[in-house]
Amino acid sequence: MRLAHTVTNGISGILLNGRLRAYLAILVVGSGARVFGLASQFVVLMILSRFLTKGSFGDLMTAFGFYRLAGVAIGVGGSLVLLFHVSRHRDDHRAEIRLQRFSALVGAIPSGALALATVIAAGPIAAALGKPSLAGWLQQLAPFLLFSTLLVITTGALEGRSRVAESIFWGEVAPNAVRMVLLPIVFVLKLPDAFVAHVLTLSVLVPWLLLARRMINGDVGGWQRWSRWDYNYCGKFVVATLFANQLGAVDIVIASVLFPSATVADYAVAARLAALFTFFEQALLKRFAPRAGRLLQIKDEAGLHREFDMCRRLAIGCVALTTAGVLLSAPILLPLLGNYLDARTLLLWLAIPSFVAAFYATSDRLLIIAGQANVALVVTASSFAILLASPFVTARWLGPVAIPAAMILAIAVVNPLVAVRARQLVGVSTFHWLDAILMACGSVALAAAAVAGTYLSAAVACAMLAAIGAYYVTTALSRSSGEDYDNSLIF
Repeated sequence: MRLAHTVTNGISGILLNGRLRAYLAILVVGSGARVFGLASQFVVLMILSRFLTKGSFGDLMTAFGFYRLAGVAIGVGGSLVLLFHVSRHRDDHRAEIRLQRFSALVGAIPSGALALATVIAAGPIAAALGKPSLAGWLQQLAPFLLFSTLLVITTGALEGRSRVAESIFWGEVAPNAVRMVLLPIVFVLKLPDAFVAHVLTLSVLVPWLLLARRMINGDVGGWQRWSRWDYNYCGKFVVATLFANQLGAVDIVIASVLFPSATVADYAVAARLAALFTFFEQALLKRFAPRAGRLLQIKDEAGLHREFDMCRRLAIGCVALTTAGVLLSAPILLPLLGNYLDARTLLLWLAIPSFVAAFYATSDRLLIIAGQANVALVVTASSFAILLASPFVTARWLGPVAIPAAMILAIAVVNPLVAVRARQLVGVSTFHWLDAILMACGSVALAAAAVAGTYLSAAVACAMLAAIGAYYVTTALSRSSGEDYDNSLIF
């Protein structure tokens, strides 16, 4: 009885802790939204892969990957400017609306110009890659670039106010829901393939129009121009994001240059599933960023260290557990998409860079919200250079595995700079000796499973990741017990 009472009190103390409760809340709410987004995304992927030929699907993924990369790269600058300012001055709603208007304008001009230039150059681009049907997808999908950029910018204001669940809903769930509703209509009515591109454009246009109503406020006039620092901060992160969006964007473009469309389709499916590895991590980091910005503003160093440690452990644990779950589900999911079972090996290789990056993710987000754009630029540019150069050298021996191999090399060589700078800036520790051991164990297990190619080896790797994830989540829970938490800084 005494033991049961002690355990009960311990669990109650953990669950009642404000810091953990805040993270669990965003995991439950945000992840609930993401689960719907995941289900709808899977349905969309299944529809596209079954109703388009494998070659056409590969070309569509190439065009979509290019525009997705460009839209996120251009939009993230304005989004981070909003996040930086709104998280520090969350009570000034008038300034937020004016700043959001100007940020949308700053994003619309370059994205619109790039979309128009791509439409004009679509023919020569497709001819240079030896993929004639790619030209049509590049032309039809061009408006997607403009509205996806505006949607990314608008979600930055929501995240600055810690409305992370809403940001996930409008940025991820709503677009997938529109696609899931409209794509079956396109195929039932046997409309031309071009309507697939129109549906993808509507999927980002509709959510942005609904969010943009906040900017149309007659009581708040004008806009708030960016300062020189804002332009500098934005510009560096536009370039950094262009370099950083390697999974499901740059990698697909590289694959389309090196391999035939059928291989690109296999890789695109693996990359889309691999994006799920950070499924819960992204929600946690979205929750951490505005909180860290506020703690930096009020110079609460002790609170920042506790917040950092909590988020770091939960992020690593969630990535490890999610990766194990996705890999265990892959033999069931891949056949549902069509003839894509060969993508399983690529998925195992892609799990390694996602797993290793989880150890650095919280430090990276801390540097971003602290305004340390130079570090992000150096890290992402260096990793991009490795990804861009390495596959062209190793593809003849490794085949499509050359792309995840380049990602692994880039993270191992470049990302330690993030840990060093985070320690210099606020004294937080990204790594301890046990972290390095567990990272190595998980990576080796995944590599062995990819080489062996058996279900047993994959199950062993998943068990290893599950054990690592359980350790980090458990330690996060135990360390949070009994802490006080100031929710006024969040809500």
